[in-house]
Amino acid sequence: MAEETPGVEPAKDYDQMVDWGKRLAREAPFFRDLFARVGVSRVVDVGCGSGKHAIMFAEWGHEVTGVDPSESMLAQARENAAAAGVGVRFVEGGFGELERLVGGGQDAVVTLGNGLPHVDGVRGLHEALRDFAAVLRPGGVVVLHLLNHGRLIDGRIRMMPAVLRETPEGDRVFLKVLDYVEDGIMFDFVTLTRAPDAAPSADNAFAYDDPGATGWHLRSRRSVHTALPVELLADALAGAGFDQVAAFGSHAGKPLDRAADESVIVVARR
Repeated sequence: MAEETPGVEPAKDYDQMVDWGKRLAREAPFFRDLFARVGVSRVVDVGCGSGKHAIMFAEWGHEVTGVDPSESMLAQARENAAAAGVGVRFVEGGFGELERLVGGGQDAVVTLGNGLPHVDGVRGLHEALRDFAAVLRPGGVVVLHLLNHGRLIDGRIRMMPAVLRETPEGDRVFLKVLDYVEDGIMFDFVTLTRAPDAAPSADNAFAYDDPGATGWHLRSRRSVHTALPVELLADALAGAGFDQVAAFGSHAGKPLDRAADESVIVVARR
């Protein structure tokens, strides 16, 4: 196997891994209802990635700023926004920098798609939440969406379900392998790609030492995430001045089942 897939950017990997049509259709009613109840007009999406949520919010008529530390992700986000024909302000930055980058008076701050665990430890979490509070108007809302770390840690889960996508670059398999380290969870993100013109045969399907025969190429990267079980999030939000904290196990709004739900959505008011 080769160690990387030529010509494919990690940001593009992300857009291909996620079925955005299904995901946004599933999540949109949750955000529409919440934004209507809070009276949201200005939204900050921190850790915006390739911008898909920010673009959806802008399509609803909101003034949206997307913030991300990765220039490659921001480039993909700008490309996606241009293709959608909407205006979103995308700026480079990370947690703890919102007050400097966007100022105050925001109605909503969201961090979605497991972005929040990239904070620098528990201290970084507290800094990020204080920064969220600083840019929100009184009564504004924060939405934190991430993997349910309580379930992962309690069960010592080692792998997330694999995802297979058919793409212009060929078949792609996305894997997430987990290891547990002090105060965190280490993710190995592995992408396997088989070129369209390199279909396997019975003779070469297992010739892993010869990428030309099998057509499979491997790209991997490693990231250590701060462990953020929901109890820690609730305490940290209260410490940053938030109240009305609620935790859900899906965008249908059902209460979180800590032992069973794959993700957690935490909503709180400034």
